[in-house]
Amino acid sequence: MQYLSNGKRNLGIDWLNNELFRFGASSLANDVLMQLVKEQTGVYQSLDYFSKD
Repeated sequence: MQYLSNGKRNLGIDWLNNELFRFGASSLANDVLMQLVKEQTGVYQSLDYFSKD
């Protein structure tokens, strides 16, 4: 929510759409995978363990 609020404040409401104001979630997906593996194994895997795609 803070990310969107900052975008609105700095760029204006017209920029808050899916064509102009986007952020990637691939690193978030890898973090979720790391957390799931940690819950199952008890240890974190290296970031290299997961795909960067």
